[in-house]
Amino acid sequence: MEGNMSLQTLWDAIQQIKTDMLTHIDSKMDPIQSSLSRIHNSLSSLGDQVNLIEQRVGANEDNVQECVARVKQLEKDNSFLMSKVDDLENRKRRSNLRFIGILESAEGSDIIGFMSRLISQLLGPDAFPTLPIIERAHRSPTARQNSRASPRAVMIELLNFQDKVKILRLARVKKSLEYNGKHISIYPDFSPELTRRRRSFDPVKRKLRELNMKYFLLYPCTLCVVVDGTQQRFSTNKDAEAIFMSTSNSPGCRTSPEMRLLLMVAC
Repeated sequence: MEGNMSLQTLWDAIQQIKTDMLTHIDSKMDPIQSSLSRIHNSLSSLGDQVNLIEQRVGANEDNVQECVARVKQLEKDNSFLMSKVDDLENRKRRSNLRFIGILESAEGSDIIGFMSRLISQLLGPDAFPTLPIIERAHRSPTARQNSRASPRAVMIELLNFQDKVKILRLARVKKSLEYNGKHISIYPDFSPELTRRRRSFDPVKRKLRELNMKYFLLYPCTLCVVVDGTQQRFSTNKDAEAIFMSTSNSPGCRTSPEMRLLLMVAC
């Protein structure tokens, strides 16, 4: 009888321990379950946010591609408009001439009358029996700088475009023009952009002069070089480089020393 009671007591104790352990485990699991539920909800919310971000990123990529296309078109339009503006500016300057080397204050108070008489004096009285009509004339830049060593250029605008052509032609024929012992140069007046483009040929032109090769610049900016009696035309130095490279590399082609040197200049 006592043995049965001892077993029963032991069994009851085991059951009590089991119950206590389950209660303890349940008390510990409840916060974990709650935390897992919160994590699940957070992940679900993050998933929704990621999907939203992906949609926005996709929309932004489309917008960026559209913006890139628009920028390219705007760059193209801007280049076209800049070219048109530069062309209009040079058309406005088509009757202008730039005189370099005239001493400061030599013109006195009547710069237009002075320049008309100077043109006749430089080119000869027979060149212009009637003095050319000058609409405007001024120094450039208009404000004199004390630190400037050389005299400012004199800009004139002729009424007759043909007078400009004639003055440039006669100046090339005479080659050397002097006034009061100073060398005078006469140039067409171009826009800053066109001037920059034309000056880009200066290194090639110097070598051409050293080689005694004929060349000239066509308006607005095309270099013509006479090679073996044939004209080669180049819009840029790179164009010249490409032509000379293809000429020197062609099968059976004998490149003259002048051509080889010009090729080195172009490169």
